[in-house]
Amino acid sequence: MQVRNFYWYVLNKPLANDLAEKLEGSPFEACGLTQQSSQGWVPPLNGEGFVYEAHGAQLCMLKQEKRLLPASVVNDYLQTKVEEFEAAEGYSPSRKIRMQMKDDLILELLPKAFTKVSKVPVLIFPRQGWLLVLGGSTKTADDTTAFMRETIGNLPISLVNSDVSPSHMMTKWLADPKLLPEDWVLGEEVELKDAEEAVVRVKNQDLFSDELAVHMDAGKIVTKMALQWREQVSILVHDDLSIKRAKLLLEDDAPFEATETEEGRFAHEFAVSCNWVVPLCQSLLKAFGGLEKALAASQDRAFKS
Repeated sequence: MQVRNFYWYVLNKPLANDLAEKLEGSPFEACGLTQQSSQGWVPPLNGEGFVYEAHGAQLCMLKQEKRLLPASVVNDYLQTKVEEFEAAEGYSPSRKIRMQMKDDLILELLPKAFTKVSKVPVLIFPRQGWLLVLGGSTKTADDTTAFMRETIGNLPISLVNSDVSPSHMMTKWLADPKLLPEDWVLGEEVELKDAEEAVVRVKNQDLFSDELAVHMDAGKIVTKMALQWREQVSILVHDDLSIKRAKLLLEDDAPFEATETEEGRFAHEFAVSCNWVVPLCQSLLKAFGGLEKALAASQDRAFKS
């Protein structure tokens, strides 16, 4: 399991010890014939429990299945039904009748629709009081945490928030890279935005050009920035502290060996991920002034009481 994207949450109090038991109570079940989507928990590693524990971390796995029924397909069928109704009755169907036709069509078409299956890992670091949803979108993170809250009855989390605005600090770094803390250097990608939502994106080019300076002088601030940590990991940091496109710069690209077990490869990748995720996040949070004071105080009370 490799970490590429994640949304970062802070636990306001430790999770219950019976987490695995509660996840097991909401297992994944495939979509029924007329069901548009389904989700539930599965063991992260086949043959193991619902919570994989190693290296001071816990891993849970949410499996989701969705039936692919594009609105354009439904609308095409609906138009045919409407035309048939008009030919038979001599007048156009009312809005209520059209809505009923649409509902009936969806029920008729769903069993024929293809399904898409995806898995969303949830990585928990109890000692640090962190929960990471390894997904690439806010919706994925929101849906995952909502279902986890429903599953275990309570999920005391808050999105991580630093004491200094990430946008403010990244803008300062872009203006003067000498202000970057030790272990960090700028990458080759940045996005700036102004109050009117005008956006400038720069990728694979000099970040210290006069063109970018003009945009910064006009009041644009950094909302995304590529950074490298200890020449080991590159990441794209967003202004909400979500992380995208994390990549080990010295990543082992060796092909999967036929003699290597799936369990062995999984354990190796999990160990590698845990070894860099924790120190990188600690270093990044420190670079932004640490955890927001009220959130830090709340966590200290919960974890040190």
